[in-house]
Amino acid sequence: MDQYQRAYWEMAFKARFLESKGMAFQNFFAEVMEKGYPYGDFLRVRPWGQQGDRKNDGYLSSKRTLFQVYAPNELKESVTISKIEEDFTGALPWWKEFFDTWVFVHNSREGLSPGVTSCLLSLKKEQKDISIQWWGFEELRKELFKLDAHDIGAILGPAPMSRDFVNIGFDKIKPILDTVSRAKANLEVTLSTVPRDKVEINRLSENTEVLIQAGRRRSDVVDKFFAVYPDPQFGDDVVQAFRQKYEHLRDAQLEPDRIFQELQKFAGGEAIGEPAQQAAVLTVLAYLFDRCDIFESIRKDK
Repeated sequence: MDQYQRAYWEMAFKARFLESKGMAFQNFFAEVMEKGYPYGDFLRVRPWGQQGDRKNDGYLSSKRTLFQVYAPNELKESVTISKIEEDFTGALPWWKEFFDTWVFVHNSREGLSPGVTSCLLSLKKEQKDISIQWWGFEELRKELFKLDAHDIGAILGPAPMSRDFVNIGFDKIKPILDTVSRAKANLEVTLSTVPRDKVEINRLSENTEVLIQAGRRRSDVVDKFFAVYPDPQFGDDVVQAFRQKYEHLRDAQLEPDRIFQELQKFAGGEAIGEPAQQAAVLTVLAYLFDRCDIFESIRKDK
């Protein structure tokens, strides 16, 4: 996998992790584990009638590990503590002879509260024969990136490679521009020089920076496209649509990387396109980023 694929998939993983809740997150976890431990090594367990899942959301045979996945919309401390205690105790009558390690998998990007951490540490101390572990963002991310590019793509969708940015042409750019130009805004377009520290000013991650740099490789195609397009207003409509969308996302106080991802969806649609389309989307975003039509060019506290 090249650096552009890696950066794209890093961003896609982060979005999937943050946005998936409940069964969607559990299925995401199981997808990653099934790809990493195939041929029946990892067993996905689903609720079955009145039996439920008997406090088992997945079992890794080769490592004698039982997983319990918990991904609510909001991780409340008291509810989470009760969940941990109930799930561990409830698993013992059914699965104790099969596992040596019990893992609590959660979807909190920011980490666990002191009370939940204390509960897990106490359980770890109490259990002499069973190893107690907990997985969050980083643990699942590491499991994902152990996979080869084919399997990662099967989970997160195809990602653009270096060659996809080289082959950008008008035919790839036009459908994206047509899509966003339909959303017109009544905002003035002001061009200015992009400061070198714009990535830092906007607190964008290294992965987002890599994707912007990739798009810059052929962002001149967008400029040339606008220059020869029959309708002189078309370029302004596209720019205004993006700016309005960006300001809406910014005012909603989304984190900067999430804003960038939402702009990708805005340009390319909700469905994940082929790598060439994704490369075209990033090319458009890089063009707008350099023109200061999206993201800030100066610090707001200045």
